[in-house]
Amino acid sequence: MRFWIICAFIMVLVSSPLYASDEGKDQPNFQAFSQWPALHGGRIKTFESVARSSLYQISGQTSVNGMSAIEWLATTLFDPSTAVSMPVIRVEKQNMVELPTRQSRLYSLNEMMVAMRPVSDMVMAMQMVEPAKLSASQKQILNVYHAMVTYTQLVQSFGAILPLAGFEQSYMDGGGTKPQRDLLAAAGVDNVLLRFIPDDTRPSMPLVSVWESFLQQPDVDPIIHDVQSMAVAWNAGDYKRWNDLSIKARDALMAQNAASFSLVLERYYVLIDPMFWAMTLYIIGALMMLRWPRLGFGTVVAGGALQLVGLGVRSAILMRPPTGTIYETFLFASVAIIIVAAFLYSKNKNGLMLAGCVLSAAFILFISRGFIGGDSFNVLVAVLNTNFWLSTHVTCIIIGYALCVMAAMTGHLYLATNNRSILKMMVPMALVALLFTSVGTMLGGIWADQSWGRFWGWDPKENGALLITIWLVWVLHGRVSGHFAIPAFAAALGLTNIAVALTWFGVNLLGVGLHSYGFMAGIAYGLIAFCSVQILVILILYLFHRKRYA
Repeated sequence: MRFWIICAFIMVLVSSPLYASDEGKDQPNFQAFSQWPALHGGRIKTFESVARSSLYQISGQTSVNGMSAIEWLATTLFDPSTAVSMPVIRVEKQNMVELPTRQSRLYSLNEMMVAMRPVSDMVMAMQMVEPAKLSASQKQILNVYHAMVTYTQLVQSFGAILPLAGFEQSYMDGGGTKPQRDLLAAAGVDNVLLRFIPDDTRPSMPLVSVWESFLQQPDVDPIIHDVQSMAVAWNAGDYKRWNDLSIKARDALMAQNAASFSLVLERYYVLIDPMFWAMTLYIIGALMMLRWPRLGFGTVVAGGALQLVGLGVRSAILMRPPTGTIYETFLFASVAIIIVAAFLYSKNKNGLMLAGCVLSAAFILFISRGFIGGDSFNVLVAVLNTNFWLSTHVTCIIIGYALCVMAAMTGHLYLATNNRSILKMMVPMALVALLFTSVGTMLGGIWADQSWGRFWGWDPKENGALLITIWLVWVLHGRVSGHFAIPAFAAALGLTNIAVALTWFGVNLLGVGLHSYGFMAGIAYGLIAFCSVQILVILILYLFHRKRYA
């Protein structure tokens, strides 16, 4: 009982920002501002999500210079002169351009504009080249350039309503010299990054940017006047007025937005972070299984329920199954492990197997933290945007991955303990894993036939899926034919984790094939380390088992 009281107390502390007041007098309160809806990245999201995803793209972080993402966004929008001098743009290798060496690797927009000028022609030329043909350094330069473009768009987003240098009036109010106005107008025509002004004239584009609204509509939207007043209040240090206008604008924008319920769900999801708490409960529950099995099992079930609710919320927000991105496959695979492990425990009461599987699920959730980025609610590329195939092929193959991890865990646990109950699970777990991965691979071929006109093309992703199937067939055949003794079979089954890792992530590092939506970088060393550790652990366990149980 004391444990659950502590957990409830922690959850209350974590959820407390949900009930924070929107009122503030001496400093800006970003609660209301963070809830403004915006059309960004192909979906309507909150300003908080816009801030996090934009800042992550620019700096590789979700907070910078002691500021949260939403505070950084407010400063960028309402005080551009300060924003362009803040070190925000991340440059991994300073030798790409002439920049001072800095431990944080963050540089201001002003610094980057000067540093990138000598290579501007080269950057323009590189944009016309296929990404696969670019070197790593060239890709990094392009990433920096795209970060600069994003940051410049944000800095100029409110350019039409901010007072111009040397004038009290803004562009919208007729201020500025002709060169100033011409320069601003030229930049404003293409400034469409931050779309949050309602526009009833175009159903396909319900939200537009400040510049789009001002240049395309004869009457200025009242929200724009409120935003202009907020800018004046911000720069005058009148944060009480800024907060009041922020609340007023939020209420007006939410009232006109059909996605307001999804935005509320997203806000609660981000603030509570159910996947973190599910991971925490899994670790606690697995440890409790050693001494208090019933309490440990209950804790695991609570974590699973919390994760399932979180996945349900994600589905409601995105209007699709939660299996469309690499990050979401982590979430789905981990909860699949928990469900199957809980079912097995209810049948055989093997706490060792449950604890091992739960820790595997917790490890997968821990790995997933590195794939969240700035915004985990990503819109899918066109080839993936089909609920039928996400609900069949992807779901089936991810369940197969989860079962492979569980089958590998039986191999690890048997070598470590010589547990007869776990011995009986190894072949059935391997067979079920083989079933789901094989069916999932065939469904993927049918999807490929419908999308690309061929069932199989030896694409790296397809080869990776086939790798798991061949590995499991080989391992099971070795056991059935008698070529593998039980310890060798357990060791081979334990190495299934490597096949899964290479299929799940390894082929994504190649950067070739039709599955371009799955490419990623920066995980090669982690993948090598994981595979090396797996081989070492299996070798140690195999030698230990032969020495102790032979």
